[in-house]
Amino acid sequence: MAHPFPSVPSGTQVPLPTTGHDGNGGAAAWFAVVILCIAQIVSTIDRGMLALVIDPVRADLSISEIQIALLQGFAFSVFYVTIGLPLGAVADVVNRRRLLIGGIIVWSAATIGGGLAQDFGHMFASRVFIGVGEAVLGPCAVTMIGDMFAPSRRGRPIAVYVLGSMVAYGVGSLVSGYILQIAPTGVLNGVPFLADLAPWRIVFVLVGSFGFVIACLLALLREPPRRGSVPGVKGKTAFRASLRHFIDQRGVFLPLYGMLALFAMGGSAATGWGAVLLTRSFGFQIGAAGKGLGVGQITWAIVGALVASILVDRVSREAGAAGKVKLAAALCLAAIPATIAGLVNNGTFAVILLSEIMFASAVFGTTMLSVISQITPPGARGLAVALYAFVMTMIGGSLGPLAVAYLTQHVFGAPEAVGQSMAIVGVASLGAATLLGVLTLRRMRTDGVAAAWLAAETQPSVA
Repeated sequence: MAHPFPSVPSGTQVPLPTTGHDGNGGAAAWFAVVILCIAQIVSTIDRGMLALVIDPVRADLSISEIQIALLQGFAFSVFYVTIGLPLGAVADVVNRRRLLIGGIIVWSAATIGGGLAQDFGHMFASRVFIGVGEAVLGPCAVTMIGDMFAPSRRGRPIAVYVLGSMVAYGVGSLVSGYILQIAPTGVLNGVPFLADLAPWRIVFVLVGSFGFVIACLLALLREPPRRGSVPGVKGKTAFRASLRHFIDQRGVFLPLYGMLALFAMGGSAATGWGAVLLTRSFGFQIGAAGKGLGVGQITWAIVGALVASILVDRVSREAGAAGKVKLAAALCLAAIPATIAGLVNNGTFAVILLSEIMFASAVFGTTMLSVISQITPPGARGLAVALYAFVMTMIGGSLGPLAVAYLTQHVFGAPEAVGQSMAIVGVASLGAATLLGVLTLRRMRTDGVAAAWLAAETQPSVA
């Protein structure tokens, strides 16, 4: 099968950048990775902290469990359909740093708006605009890392970036739990604007405000030169070629992205309802649940990032993209313990199991982003990462919490049954994800994955 991206003619010299990013991971590149990691932390906290305050929000806004599930998944994810994927394509051609700064301003303002919501409609709008703003983060960050590091060196910086989303759950749980504990004591009564707000609202306002600090830090970065641009393939021609690549390789990409969606579905069952499980089934106070999950999630996330930073590049060198897909399939099974925490009899053990999803997710996310970067042409990577975010959030992240809520409310008919619902959704979706991983591996071996652009990518090009 002819590949739509022409290879670089023999003897062609691709010019080196003049901005200091040589693909070897110098100080400037690693500074950028750290800032992008912090942006990922803030982004994930903003989208995920609703899970810790489900019951106070339900009581304050008078909404149902199904509506909470819609806020957790669908409301946040809906704009990935209409704006997330186009923004991914935009990230392939515009200044990504500026696009990302704009996104952070939008999602931070929307998070503060959520803290001021008066009903379901207001909170739904807040979650929608958080999704709009955060839609730009993945495509911008991952493609910038890809341009700053050579293919054989991407595992470690991607692991650091992914660590941000994993640690964020723990940091968010700790910060939220602490604020929820001290707010009722009157400590914040002297703080203007916060004194009259409910504790959960204070959490939203304070966390949302921090995003503006991150936007200022991003202003210190420089746009890296785009790596692997092929002479003669630009603009609309490159975009059409990108789409053709996905169509030609649909036998690989369909099960690959299906595995991503199902992994997210199982993972979101644990992250979306874990804190509620601890309060309903194990008698935790909401603040204690947040702090317990925070410590566990941070610990597991750090371990996962360390493992990923070593393992992914090693697998890539020894077995290529196919080896990384095999690793991802195994990690789907490794995530199952987090979804069955409601079946144990000990609260501490339940916290450990719930937190374990951060380990599996850290290694899985690093692995899959590395795979996508390797099997996708440079001109299509922003779109590929946007599609990654789409299936992980709009499909997996929406259906997981919603399925748990439906089983709890309409099948079991008891809030205390949330643990059984989590187990059913988690085991079924993660088991199916493993099977799709095996199918992806078989398709890669039989159909092959065109990679003519990899030769060009070994040298960066001028932006």
